Amino acid sequence: MNKNEKPRLSNNLRILIGIVALPSLYLAYMIIMMTINGHFTKVDYFEWVYALIGVVAAYISITGKRIF
Repeated sequence: MNKNEKPRLSNNLRILIGIVALPSLYLAYMIIMMTINGHFTKVDYFEWVYALIGVVAAYISITGKRIF
């Protein structure tokens, strides 16, 4: 490991984050399908934020990088 490289998350924590992120990833899929069908105005802002948090959590789970 280089001095500039941050330590990665443990595999157990990455799996846990990935499992917790699944419902919000499903919501992100539903939002994408509603947007494609033209019903994006029916989606509340909280749902957009929750789906975005799920995508970020999935990124952390896959890469193992810490964002803070």
